[in-house]
Amino acid sequence: MAAARAEDAPPVTGGEPERGGAPLTVGILVPCRNEAAVIGRKLANLARTIWPGTDATSHRIVVVDDHSDDGTREQAEELCERLFAGSPNVEARVVANEVRPGKPGAVRQGLAALAGVDLIVLTDADVVLGEDALYELERAFRADPRLAMACGAPRHVVAVPADGTRPRGANAESTASPYDRITACVRGVESRFGALFSVHGQLLAWRAALGLRPSFGIAADDLDLMLQVRSRGCAPSAVRLVPEATFYEAKPAPGPLADEQALRRARAYVQIARAERHPHGGGASRLQWLAYRRLPLAAPWLLPLAIVGGLLSLALVAPGPAGSLGALVALGFVLPPGRRLCRLLALIRRAGRLERETPVAERWEMARR
Repeated sequence: MAAARAEDAPPVTGGEPERGGAPLTVGILVPCRNEAAVIGRKLANLARTIWPGTDATSHRIVVVDDHSDDGTREQAEELCERLFAGSPNVEARVVANEVRPGKPGAVRQGLAALAGVDLIVLTDADVVLGEDALYELERAFRADPRLAMACGAPRHVVAVPADGTRPRGANAESTASPYDRITACVRGVESRFGALFSVHGQLLAWRAALGLRPSFGIAADDLDLMLQVRSRGCAPSAVRLVPEATFYEAKPAPGPLADEQALRRARAYVQIARAERHPHGGGASRLQWLAYRRLPLAAPWLLPLAIVGGLLSLALVAPGPAGSLGALVALGFVLPPGRRLCRLLALIRRAGRLERETPVAERWEMARR
């Protein structure tokens, strides 16, 4: 594969296909709502990315502006012209969301502009792709006709360079939490069976022939699209993670911004978990859906029962209030896993309460850094 491109040089291609026939044409969809702080970095990153196929393979990038008022559209238009005008195989343009305000409408607008490509790749404006992420995604689809949807693998880092290159040095240090590492293991197991549930919407690809469209009124568009694939019950239906297709994301430091993002994601999860659509398949698929749909929502109510059970068990070994009090303190105030678990369950409970009062809006706008 070729090296990353120099500034303002045509995007790099990865050479002839290794197997599985002709290379697939790729359509990149970048929905934006007030992303002026990061859209330049994103487009510079895409210009440095290794694209599959040869110069004869026609790829497209569509940036969808969802009524931004911070200059996102103007900046994106200038960069699309400057970075991709000389490319023999990548066309980049900006379109305005005229469907309906919000991310589902923006994605639908982008899908209409990408008609004719083989592979749709939805990616967030604030993440940076590994240099061969697109190459690896396309190769995975070409190698496995059963693959319907795939996502990339995240690398949570301290900071992402402004020029769109891969983080290096101190910026590349991992900021993944224990929760991130645990869920990564779960995703790895699910992916082996083609039954990945919690796909990464920051880098999500699917076959355009499936005709997927995000549902209005659903904030978790990535899970919504995944459930559309798995509820059809027809080939191709496999959903997997491609570990070689990496993307880099700077997680916000603990504070109001991180709390806001966590609450929105929790509310979006509660919203999709209460939807009627469910994966098609046998007992294992239904059991997986039941676990994802019921256990997180029931966890806040199961916690008091677990605490009571733990206190009663400890009381048998160490009778008296000292044993009970010690168990409670160890669970919630001393041991880091206990504190994190309590915070997570409190977040889920709050998200469920807020969703019952007012569903989270499908419009999105997050502070960037």
